[in-house]
Amino acid sequence: MKKISPLNAVVWTQFLSAFADNLNFFLIVGLVSRQGLSDPDGMVTYIQMAFLFAYVILAPIVGAFTDKKAKSHVLLLGNILKATGIFLLLCGLPPAICYFFVGVGAVVYSPGKYGILSELTTNEGELLRANAQVEGSTILAILLGTVAGGFLAVNSDLPAILVCLFIYLLSLAMTFLVPFKAGNPNIRYQQAAGQFFHDLVKLFRNSRSRFSLLGTGAFWLTASVLRIALIAWLPLNLGITDTDQQSMIIGVTALGVVGSAFLTPKLVPEGRLYRGFYYGIGMVCAVMAANFTNEIWLTVTLLFITGVMGGIFLIPLNTMLQEEGKTAVGSGRTIAVQNFVENSLTVIGLFLYLMMRKMDVSVNSSVVGIGVVLTFFFIYLAFMIRAIRASYSRKETT
Repeated sequence: MKKISPLNAVVWTQFLSAFADNLNFFLIVGLVSRQGLSDPDGMVTYIQMAFLFAYVILAPIVGAFTDKKAKSHVLLLGNILKATGIFLLLCGLPPAICYFFVGVGAVVYSPGKYGILSELTTNEGELLRANAQVEGSTILAILLGTVAGGFLAVNSDLPAILVCLFIYLLSLAMTFLVPFKAGNPNIRYQQAAGQFFHDLVKLFRNSRSRFSLLGTGAFWLTASVLRIALIAWLPLNLGITDTDQQSMIIGVTALGVVGSAFLTPKLVPEGRLYRGFYYGIGMVCAVMAANFTNEIWLTVTLLFITGVMGGIFLIPLNTMLQEEGKTAVGSGRTIAVQNFVENSLTVIGLFLYLMMRKMDVSVNSSVVGIGVVLTFFFIYLAFMIRAIRASYSRKETT
């Protein structure tokens, strides 16, 4: 039997963990919908925000923890914490508390997942291909987990909870196949918080890392708000109320990002990673156009295009940030800063969406409002493109 390579071991454990992460979402939707609440959409948003708050709260120390410990052990602990959160849900605790625990597991897991890639690769080209593999498998997991969650959550919470717990435990088992490489034992946690904010400032002063941080933050803000909004939008505009049908439609976006993992290395070559920005503009246009459709075939097509454009935008930016951050502050600390920025922006986006819904703004208008916020991000990034191109030109001549 052929031995699994270190990189493939990371890809598999990430696939399984991401599958369970996204099964979670429709588990929440099904659970909340059966409680007969007057505003289930708002409750789902609050629960998602509880998950994301873990990222914001723990960001100052999680990067130091990741760099101090072996990345394989970090992945193992992350999966243990995620499984604990789902087990607490099985015990009947409030969903927001349970998903905060899942969020703690996710915030521990994420820097290990990306940080180990730079340890398993030797140059930007290999790192780009490794990112494409991980992102492709992650989005495939999002697709399959979303669809599976929709089907499992239609009639009962228990099947989805049990399957989710099993998948986390399977991902946990796969982490034992990830090679052990000791971290830096000299890192001290008491200095981590101050160092984190120093890292934040240092990465924002670098034009390429600032460009990447704001770009990936804008992507995840869009993805998170769009996923919540579609749960309310689909019944109103297309008359689709069943979670299994909703999950398949939302999963089309993930399918598009799966395709982007194969296209990115061809369309955004090594040394020209900033070109992903132009595909991000396509993502914004597709999101805005989908909001005004009333035909299911057109909605599905635009969501697929959103996924393709978004993936080609996201993968190069992650690669750019990891390359810059690895030498500037360390891989684990870079991902901690990235998680803080992305999830802070996502919480702000969800909060804005929630406030618009509280003010009785229609779902369509709320999505347009978030689209306007996203447009401002891209206008700022557009002003940075010249500096990013110049930095790559200087890099080529040195």
